[in-house]
Amino acid sequence: MAEQYDFVIIGNSAAGLQAIRTLRKYDQRATIAIVDREDRPAYSRVLTPYYIGGHILREGLDIVDHSFYEELGVTPVFGHSVISIDPEKHSLQLADGSNVGFKKLLLATGAEARTLPIATQRACVLRHLADAEKLVDLYQDMKSVTAVGAGLVSLPLLSHASEQAEKHLVVGSNRIFSRVVDPETSAILEDQLKAKGLNIHKQNDIKEMVEEDQLQLKLNSGKQLSSDLLIIGKGVTPNTHLAVEAGLNVADGILINDNCRSSHPDVYAAGDAAEGLDFITGETTIQGNWMTAVEQGENAALNMLGIECSYQGSLKNNITEIFGIGVAAVGYCQDDVAEIVSSWNAAAGRFRRVFLDEKQRVVGANMVGETNDAGLYYQLVSTRSVFPGKQMLTGTATYAQVQFHLDS
Repeated sequence: MAEQYDFVIIGNSAAGLQAIRTLRKYDQRATIAIVDREDRPAYSRVLTPYYIGGHILREGLDIVDHSFYEELGVTPVFGHSVISIDPEKHSLQLADGSNVGFKKLLLATGAEARTLPIATQRACVLRHLADAEKLVDLYQDMKSVTAVGAGLVSLPLLSHASEQAEKHLVVGSNRIFSRVVDPETSAILEDQLKAKGLNIHKQNDIKEMVEEDQLQLKLNSGKQLSSDLLIIGKGVTPNTHLAVEAGLNVADGILINDNCRSSHPDVYAAGDAAEGLDFITGETTIQGNWMTAVEQGENAALNMLGIECSYQGSLKNNITEIFGIGVAAVGYCQDDVAEIVSSWNAAAGRFRRVFLDEKQRVVGANMVGETNDAGLYYQLVSTRSVFPGKQMLTGTATYAQVQFHLDS
């Protein structure tokens, strides 16, 4: 006989945690279970580069501990993989052969790091705690490191390597952070990173690799690099196999409507595996950031409870620090908008590029340098607000002034 729950969540990160909080806020009696293949409470993947670089302790990764689930009356089913879902029978099967029944199901299954067919223990991705633990060992006494792929994994990991280590970045495209910031922002950031000692090899890839005392990496350009470690940062692939096998509608991710509901009325999805509408473009997308996962997790939970509400759509919201330089991208950051305004203070290393629509409303912003105002730009975009003016662009507007503009 399968264990039966009112609500079951697969996935123990941002979307799953917010769903738990929301379900329990509005229903103190419902039975809730959360299933995850990792045998531990939730931790922050965003902070793993800081752990690998020795800047925080292992305990600093923890988001919650076991008491979180206990106090909210949630049954954690950790260390168990789900191998199949039967939406019609409202049941899922675990790898140990047991079954878990549900009335409503949330798929917050996240994504997996793309890898390369390279047979060496010194080539690593970073997605799970086990990956981070492996990299902690490899970072010891490392004299040279190469990363392939210039995104939100490779650059933070390179920046947390020791100052003495030689650092190389191999990029397939003609610019870094191509999926995060626009070309002008990318160029400014690239100059700053080169000044920090990063060697950038654009429009390149690894053609051959030989493992000796060090990894000998031959690039398409003919250049050869010697490295103790290869970091693979080629992006992620949404975990959709369970949804596909269950007969749900899937494109790049699990397709959801504005209630975060999948094509089955009792199955919802949120976070890095869910594909829903973009707030600006109205097209379906997988945003892949913490804020979107939290928002979708909350929206899904409310609708699972029967509290019908629509999710307005997701926004890009990436904030990171690389080589001591803050970088942020919020909303729609493409050159095809009606107007773009920029501010570049070379002495302070502070760059702002704001994207406006035909009504002078902020639809996106790129930031290099200090990024404390990223939250304000997120608010401007999500409230479809008119751009407050150059004071905000140059950093001379106060928070109170911008908030007054938003409220008026």
